[in-house]
Amino acid sequence: MKKKYAYVLGILIVAILGYKSVYFKKLDEVKNAQKENFNFKAYADSIYYKGILKNNNTISFNDLIASMKSNSEKAFKEHGNRLGIGNSAFFMIHSTGKIIDIKDGIYSIADEKNGIIYIDTKYIFGNAIRDASGLVKLTDFKTNSQFNKVSESLNDIIRDKVIPQVIKSVKIGDSISFTGAIKLSKKQNLFKDIIVTPSQIKLQ
Repeated sequence: MKKKYAYVLGILIVAILGYKSVYFKKLDEVKNAQKENFNFKAYADSIYYKGILKNNNTISFNDLIASMKSNSEKAFKEHGNRLGIGNSAFFMIHSTGKIIDIKDGIYSIADEKNGIIYIDTKYIFGNAIRDASGLVKLTDFKTNSQFNKVSESLNDIIRDKVIPQVIKSVKIGDSISFTGAIKLSKKQNLFKDIIVTPSQIKLQ
């Protein structure tokens, strides 16, 4: 009889320990964990090298200015990218110019038709490149955090890998071509303090 009770007690102990050791995760938690393992660096590499560098949707800065003067609503609709509503949008532009000043990573570029514009090679942060490219959608990711990791990875490629290779060999007086993102508001002065977040710079 004692053996029987001992046997039953043993079964109960094993059952209790087994129950305590099993942790059931919600399905959403499992999906989130899988998404966190997503390789954002590889994804950003693909977006940059296969998308942004080959993106034919960029508009020349000259053409954008002309379009904005002619019909700003149409220019924003056809060339601007934005996630929500508002008076501002990101544009991916390309242009050329001569470097007339370099100060703390800011390159002042003289454009014969559009005055002075600035390229910020130091503080490449935020969502300008991601959003201006139009290649990444919020609906592709489950959370804003994941969506923002794409921006971080794209910025890392450009700031730490692409731009340093170029700026080490350019100087004041050089002519360059460049592609990059700008943020414009329908209400702003188009010829004042245009700052470009570069995606590529080439010495001409």
